[in-house]
Amino acid sequence: MRKLRLEDVPDYGELVSALIKNRSKIKLKDLAFVSFLTFTGARIGEALNLTWNDLDFKNRTVIIKQEKKRESFVRKIPVPNDFFWDVFRKLKEKKLGNKPFSFTERNGRYIVYKVTKKLLKKRYRPHAIRHAYATFIMKKTKDLEMVRRLLGHKDYTVIREYMNYTQEDLEDELRGIFSELENWNE
Repeated sequence: MRKLRLEDVPDYGELVSALIKNRSKIKLKDLAFVSFLTFTGARIGEALNLTWNDLDFKNRTVIIKQEKKRESFVRKIPVPNDFFWDVFRKLKEKKLGNKPFSFTERNGRYIVYKVTKKLLKKRYRPHAIRHAYATFIMKKTKDLEMVRRLLGHKDYTVIREYMNYTQEDLEDELRGIFSELENWNE
């Protein structure tokens, strides 16, 4: 698998805004799938394993079951977003069975490609949405432990990669600090 570059990751705010603004222009199942990836940072396989029992509408949390190297892990992700829960309420009303998403990983990838191309004018991979989520959380909180727990990583090795995406923020902050120094000479 090739490594994601910054230009391969959508702007998180732009993605969320586009989903909300264009919700009536996207099939409900596609909207729910891309929204799930966007608001939870889940991997595509984790999204496809989701059952209705994993969605706690009252407490606004999602249980994500992660299977790696023959081990299973469960993480609870808070999703404090009205749009997300409205989409899933509407999808649940359609009575689709035990799972919100009953399609293959290949179809899931196609849905993400189609929706991101339509909304953002560029085709993004599902894992790029995970990176956008992680980068957004990292930029807002600067909390490695929070990002690690939300994404379900065992340690910080992979999480350090998201720190590279916040490099632009570091450069902006330093530019601002040093521009203040320039004004001291006046």
